[in-house]
Amino acid sequence: MSLNATWKAWVSLALAMLVLHVEAAMVVKIPHYRRDLSHVDISSFMDAKSQVHGNEGEDHGPPNVPDGAQFITLPVGNNGDKIPVYWSAAPNNPKVEHVFVMMHGRLRDGDHYWTVMNNVLESARKANYHAAMKESIVVAPQMYSEKLNKGQYDDMTLAWDDVNAWESGAIATHPYGTNLTSMDALDAIVDHLSNTTAFPSMKNITMIGHGGGAQLMNRYAATGKEPPSSNIYIRYVVGDPSSSPYFTEHRPVTDTSIASIDKCDGYNTWRYGFDNYTGTLDSKLSPKDYFGRYLRRDVVNIIGLDDTKPNGDQKCMALLQGGAKRRNRNLSWWRYINMLARTNETLTGFPGNFTDLPDWSDEWVGRIGTRLAIVQNASHDAAEVFEGKIGRSALFNHYSIETGWRPSEQWLRKQ
Repeated sequence: MSLNATWKAWVSLALAMLVLHVEAAMVVKIPHYRRDLSHVDISSFMDAKSQVHGNEGEDHGPPNVPDGAQFITLPVGNNGDKIPVYWSAAPNNPKVEHVFVMMHGRLRDGDHYWTVMNNVLESARKANYHAAMKESIVVAPQMYSEKLNKGQYDDMTLAWDDVNAWESGAIATHPYGTNLTSMDALDAIVDHLSNTTAFPSMKNITMIGHGGGAQLMNRYAATGKEPPSSNIYIRYVVGDPSSSPYFTEHRPVTDTSIASIDKCDGYNTWRYGFDNYTGTLDSKLSPKDYFGRYLRRDVVNIIGLDDTKPNGDQKCMALLQGGAKRRNRNLSWWRYINMLARTNETLTGFPGNFTDLPDWSDEWVGRIGTRLAIVQNASHDAAEVFEGKIGRSALFNHYSIETGWRPSEQWLRKQ
C-alpha cells in the first residue's frame, strides 16, 4: 500500500471513530425516556409527524384569570417541577370538605373549564344540592404545549411537545430531562388536597374531565395512585372522551369498511391499549391489575347522546373503538368493561361485537364501582353535559346517580 493510500485509510478510520464518539455522546446526553418518547403515545407521535395543524388554542398571552379564581402553581415530584392551576380565590381551607378538579379539553383552556365548573357548583348550591357546599374549592389544571404556548410558562413548568400528548398521560418534554407525566401532575394535586394539616376537614375529591380532559381522566381512573388518606373519597367523572384505554386486544368494531385491526398498526399501543405503557412514578402494573383498579373505583362515565359529529380523533385506532362518533365509542366502552368483568348489567342496545373476551370477574366483588349516565339533548359541550339534572347528579350525589337514557335493540338497528 502506498503512503498516500495508508494516510487516507488512517483519516477514514479517525473520522469513523469520531462519528461513533459523537453518536455515543448524544445517546448519553439524551435520557432513554426522551429518545423513546414515540412509544409512550402513538397518537401524539403521529400528530407530531403530521404537517397539518388546526387551531388548537394558540393563545400566547398572559393567563386569563376568571373572577373568583387565582392562578397558582403546585410542586410535582422532588426536582422543582410544577403544574399551574386555576384555583378558587381566598378559600377557607380549614373548612373545605369537597374539591372539584376540572380538567380542560384539547384547547388547553383551563380558565374556561374553571368557569364552567364554578358555574355548575353555584347553580347546584342554589338548587340545594347537599354536596355543593359554600366552602368547596374548584381547581382547573393547565397543561401547556411547547409548540403553541411558548412564553406562557417559566423554566420549571411542565409542558408537552405535542399539543395533546398530555391527554394520554405522556411524559412532559419541558423542563428538559424531566421524567414526569400528566398523570403525575394529577397525583400531585390529589396529594396536595389530601394534606390533612392544610385541609383538616377534607372528605371528597371529585376528578372531572370532558373531551380531551376526559381522555386523561379515564386513563387516570385506571392508573392513578390511591389517595394518601383513607379518609378521603375520590370520584372520577369522565365525559365524552374520543378514546379509552382498552385493557385487552379486543375491539368492538369488526366492520373492516370502518377500520381493520390487521391494517391498523399500533391499535393496542398506549393511549388506545396498554402496549408500551410506561407507568407513573407510583406504579407500573399489568393491564388486568389496572382493570381491577378501574372497576373498584367510583367512576362515572357520562355521555352526551347528541355527541355524534365525526370530528376529534379519527385515526384507525380510535375508529376501532366504535366508529366515527364519540357517543358510540363510549357506549361500546360500557359494553366492553361489563362483558370483561362478567357483570349482570343489561347491555341490550349497546353497540359492539366482542368475542373471546377473557373472564376477569375475579377483579371485583359484589358490584363494580363504575356507572354510566347518558344525557339527552347534550352534544360535545361540557356545560350541556354537566349543568342539567343528570350532570349534577354525577357531580354531587353520593352514590345513587341519575343514569338517564338507555338504548334499545330498535335504536341500535337504526344506527
